[in-house]
Amino acid sequence: MAKAKSAPKKAKAPQTVTELSHLEPEPYVPPTPVVILFLVTAVLGAAALLFKGYDQTKTGRGLLAATLLRVEKPKVSTIPFKLPKMGGGEVSTDSFKGKVTFVNFWATWCPPCVEEMPSMRRLHQKMKDHPGFQFLAVSADESFAPVDQFFAKDPAKFTVLLDASGELAKKYGTTKFPETYVFVDGELVGFIWGPRDWDSWFAEAYFEELLKHRKIPLGTGSTI
Repeated sequence: MAKAKSAPKKAKAPQTVTELSHLEPEPYVPPTPVVILFLVTAVLGAAALLFKGYDQTKTGRGLLAATLLRVEKPKVSTIPFKLPKMGGGEVSTDSFKGKVTFVNFWATWCPPCVEEMPSMRRLHQKMKDHPGFQFLAVSADESFAPVDQFFAKDPAKFTVLLDASGELAKKYGTTKFPETYVFVDGELVGFIWGPRDWDSWFAEAYFEELLKHRKIPLGTGSTI
């Protein structure tokens, strides 16, 4: 059986004020200018990092969306054009000023293009009310006849142009359809080869981020 521990002896209480002086707090000494400067620098540095982190969060969403959408760096610069519009009139690259413009080269005889078209319609429906967004579908058919027939039962609510036999698409380097080009204020900033599921959240997010962070005036509407 373990022995019980004896009670500890009580410490002798100090008898004088002098004996208690070591328990009193140290007198307050104002920080020196060097210390103040250090504190200010630390606070400002923390604020800068916080702001930078917030900014990177915003741009990070756009970067993630572009990566998932597989947006590539364009191999060419903007090639000015003027193309006829379905229903009459013309559209040129002059209309790109102050806008984010989606340009999809497609054709009625292209199975992947036809498969992609429904999700393109839905993307346009989501984006059409965003100020400064422009949506163009450029057909590489020989004439508007097959294009008119394609949209006969379900008319396009976006602008459809004709690039007869894909001559303009070839200048942009298009070898297979569909291909999508993205312009900001007339400058070609993105290239997307092949069909995409435009219903994906990152497709919409990509264009939203372009609209949000571009440093150009807002356009006058979503379509021409």
